[in-house]
Amino acid sequence: MASTTVVHPDVHAPSVPFPADKRTPLDWSVAPVTAHSEGAPTLLEWPRAAAPAAGRLRLFVACDLRAAVRVEARSARTGRLLTTYDIRYPDCHQPYDAPLTPKAAQLALEEGVLLRLAEEPSDSADPAADPPPTLWIFAGSQAPPERRPVLLLDRTATLDPPGALHRTLTGIGSVQPFGWMEGCVLDALYDLAVTFPRDGRARTALSEHLALYFPNGTLRYEDPRGRPADDRVYGIEATLPYAVLAKLNPLDPALSRAIESWRVRTDDTGCVKDVPTTAEGSYTVAYPMAAIAHRTDEALREAALRQLRSRRERLCTGTDLHLRLLPDGTRVYRNWARAYSWYLLGLVRTLTELGDEADTAGLWDDARRVAALALSRRNTEGIWDCYLGEPETGAETCGSAGIAAALALGTEQGRFDTFREGAAALRAWEALAETYLTEDGWLSGSSPSNKGGEELQRGGYRMLSGVGNGLMGQLGAALVRLGAVKDWTQP
Repeated sequence: MASTTVVHPDVHAPSVPFPADKRTPLDWSVAPVTAHSEGAPTLLEWPRAAAPAAGRLRLFVACDLRAAVRVEARSARTGRLLTTYDIRYPDCHQPYDAPLTPKAAQLALEEGVLLRLAEEPSDSADPAADPPPTLWIFAGSQAPPERRPVLLLDRTATLDPPGALHRTLTGIGSVQPFGWMEGCVLDALYDLAVTFPRDGRARTALSEHLALYFPNGTLRYEDPRGRPADDRVYGIEATLPYAVLAKLNPLDPALSRAIESWRVRTDDTGCVKDVPTTAEGSYTVAYPMAAIAHRTDEALREAALRQLRSRRERLCTGTDLHLRLLPDGTRVYRNWARAYSWYLLGLVRTLTELGDEADTAGLWDDARRVAALALSRRNTEGIWDCYLGEPETGAETCGSAGIAAALALGTEQGRFDTFREGAAALRAWEALAETYLTEDGWLSGSSPSNKGGEELQRGGYRMLSGVGNGLMGQLGAALVRLGAVKDWTQP
């Protein structure tokens, strides 16, 4: 696999106001990408030349967008189309790569690049239709280099992808939106710090990540729509980071915020949920509950077990697992890979936190049942398709990394079989690392956020995934502790 030369441009953006009801994440600087009819383009200019080579132009989205847009990158002087981005329902911090031929990369370096949103041809566009929405990207000196636009030029030297994954994880570049997304990364950093105690990079990154969201001990972040949500919990997905907070400091006063958020979202049967009951809650609620309970808070311990039992009753039907149970009784996202990931990872991590007690035995049985279903539905690569058992939906790497991480963690606890679940976790790691990790340490091949609906999930659209990086980190750390893989974190 080729290594890369990284070349950052200067960014010249038009003056466009950021949405008044939203806030730029972490106060990092941003730039707009607008349609031709909406104003001037954003210009990328490279201050130094580089030898021509094929490569990729990477952008990071800086604000949630509930739409699909196409971005055109054209040479600044001659207007030649260099590449395009197909961006659908992006989350904040989402990276997008667009390929460049050697000629296109050379033109980009020589002329600069203009970024615009593509518009429908005038003869086919609806004159009453709204213009494309503004796409916001990170850019400028107040954003860290890991978030700015970058030209990645391919070179010939080989690079170890897992090593690159570790370098990406153990830096500011792995930051995700606070909640379930950042929680996946925090779990990876914590696991890596425990697995490699003499290597301080993960521990340092963990502290840096938490300092971004808890400056002076106060929670400061934006909800999934980019709106300020300081000192409150927007929903059940937002409490996953509190698991790591509890492990680092069981007396952290910030933990009370999570506990109160669960109290106000508990239904008449004791299930903590927003409007639907979701598989995410096994991981984002039950697990941090167990971490805070730490085997001594009996009420919170029982609440954590109740979350797992409620989801087993509401989301499992026969041999099928669903992501959500809606208030009208409809179940959706049947056998979606990430539903398996959240459900099984939540089971294994919660039960591990609660320890080997009589009240966990039946739930470990459920974990083994779901793990066996997952194993029976692997694809020929040894990973999982976007919808398990539906190969036409295509391989999906983020969910695969999460399922494999759960299998490895359960094997580590002696609850799964080393030669069955443990071997499957190892095979998934090898397939993902060999085929889907980029040379600079990003997991490719992930389906997008589910805010685009099941049609988008089933359509084969794929992208890079920071959440997938976190799940890969959890998987890789567990496999090292099992002795299944060697240290993959070398500089």
